[in-house]
Amino acid sequence: MMETTASPQRHMHDLYKNISPEDMRRILDYCHRNTIKNGGLFEVYSTPGEDVHMVIVSSCSEDEPLERFRPLGAFYCNYLHPGSVSIEDEDPYHDGTPSTRRHVEAVKQVVDLLVQHGHPGVKIQFNDLPALKNV
Repeated sequence: MMETTASPQRHMHDLYKNISPEDMRRILDYCHRNTIKNGGLFEVYSTPGEDVHMVIVSSCSEDEPLERFRPLGAFYCNYLHPGSVSIEDEDPYHDGTPSTRRHVEAVKQVVDLLVQHGHPGVKIQFNDLPALKNV
């Protein structure tokens, strides 16, 4: 009889930061209020029956038409554990292009801005993220 060993299961996400349940709810609410259809940059997809969410961040200047919006990247809420904000990890066997690395950095900057400033009634300007300069 041949023995097989299961390959270790690998998370496809890197933990970016842990935040409180209150902060998690607040940034998810902010993203829900600021979807592309509402003039914002976000699309939120939730796992039915679970408190796990994927937030797609789009990139577009405010004066461009809706058709010009392009996905910049995504972050995940509560995917690894409650309170976790994670980002898909980069393939260690692939030298990511500089623009991909900048997009990951930009998504991290968006998360930081949301945690710091994503309160009801606040309008965050995401257009000038340092990671996207000279792209």
